[in-house]
Order: sequence, then C-alpha cells, then structure tokens
Amino acid sequence: MGHPGVTWPTCPWLSYKGYYLMRVLLDNGIFVHAEFAKWDKKPTALRHSNGDVVAVHGLVRKEPHQDAEYQRQVEALFTVGRLIREGRISAYDYSEIDCEGARAGTRVQEFNALLGCAIDACPPALERSRFRMTTNLRDWFAKGGKEDRKRGAQLGWANQIAFFEWLCRLDEKAVPLLIQHASEIRLTDFEIENFKNIHWFQFLCQRSQSPENYPDVFHLWTPERNTLDAVLTLEKRFVNFVRGVRKEKKKRIEIRTEVLRPLELLQRFHIAEPDPVPMELGRFYYLHEAT
Repeated sequence: MGHPGVTWPTCPWLSYKGYYLMRVLLDNGIFVHAEFAKWDKKPTALRHSNGDVVAVHGLVRKEPHQDAEYQRQVEALFTVGRLIREGRISAYDYSEIDCEGARAGTRVQEFNALLGCAIDACPPALERSRFRMTTNLRDWFAKGGKEDRKRGAQLGWANQIAFFEWLCRLDEKAVPLLIQHASEIRLTDFEIENFKNIHWFQFLCQRSQSPENYPDVFHLWTPERNTLDAVLTLEKRFVNFVRGVRKEKKKRIEIRTEVLRPLELLQRFHIAEPDPVPMELGRFYYLHEAT
C-alpha cells in the first residue's frame, strides 16, 4: 500500500483527469455524521378508503448540532462525498475504524453524504488480532475507556485501549524479540517495519496525556505508515493536538500526514462554498422521495 514520497505538503498529489488526487483516511465520526436522515412515521390517509389513517414510515432530517461552526463542518461532508465520487479524493478506512463503526449499529443510507463513494481499506499499522484473541466480542469491539467502565462493561485485554497501552509499554528489548518471532505471530513486512517505528506512536501517546486519546493516535499512525496525505475528522481537539506537536521547538518526530476538518479539506481544492444539503429540516420524506 501507499506511494512512497507522496507526502503533504510537498507533493503535488497524484494527477487524475486534470485534477489532484488526495488520499484521505476517514475517521469514524465522518461516517457517523455523514448520515443526515433518521426514521420517522407520519399519519397518512389511505386512498380510496373511508378516511382510514395509517402510520407511514419515512425519513426526516436529524436536528442540527447546537454548535453552528461544527454543523457547517458536518454539512460540508456532502461536498467531500462528491469529490470522492468524482475521483478527486481517494478515501480510506481500516479495521479499527470499522470496529468503532460497529458500535453505532445499522446506518441509514438514504441522504447519506457518502452514498455511492468508493472507500478503500488500508492495513492497520499493527493488526490487533495477531496479539489479542478473545471470544468476548463485547470486549473486542469496545474502546475500553471511561465510558465503558461507567456502563459496567466487562473489559479484558482485547479492547482498543488495552491493546494500545500494551504497545506503549513495549521497550527496546521487547520489540526485537517480537520481530524475532515474526513468522510465528504472522507479522507482515509492513508490520515489522512499523514495530521498528513504534517510538513514533509511543511518543504521541505520551504527548496525548491520556489513554482515552490513544485510538486517535493510532488513527494517525496508520495513515502515516501508509503514506496517506491526510486524516479527515470533525474533532477540533485532535487537529489542535497534532498541530501543537508540530510546533514544539524540540521536535523528536516528523508528522507528514495532515489532520484536517472538512472545510479545511475543501480549501485544498479551492472550494469556498460547500454544496447545499439536499434535505430540508422539518420535512417528512416518503421512501420513494429518498431514492
């Protein structure tokens, strides 16, 4: 995977049909908020009846976020989706983001900003299943943080944070030993090289100051190792964290992958005005109107 040497901001990106092709990892929040519709019911009189009324299932638009600036970022996802469909953005996810998405359950595809978008998979920096095997699927799909503990979840060693904490504890003696047993663990060449680079992940986890943030760091490490151009997120805190590390005077690592919010991504394509949202607030959409 990846195109060595293609990095932000010194690329030009790969050319496609006269445009630039930008390779972007979409975090789970992008997939969740690309879903603009929710199910609803509307009392509807039956035709050719004696006034009989039935509850017809349809869709309404979700209520906007209370933070207007955040909502503008969300609405820009329709333009991001168009750029993906046009082939100007090559979009990616990977197994850990899929795992987070599974927590959200079934999604509504009608009026989804990413409907029809091709999403490629890139390999995780390290595949969790090679090191953590469990029959406890709730633990496997859990983040393993304070919200899970508050709900009384039965957490083990297979959830995201438990795995990332283990990676952070690996020292200079442990890493060569793991590489020595690469064939038994079934490590790929890509993963072996990433183990050699694990100090990058550990450094950012330390800077993040909390295991709650370790999944975000892993979501940056994976595209960094796959030489993707950017991570797309709605989380301003994540963006500011990465930019803060970049500004540190005593730099110990280089971060080549950008972390961008949707409107910032559109600026890279010189788009000042996002596409309108094709859904009105307060309007009920029958299913035939959503196709």
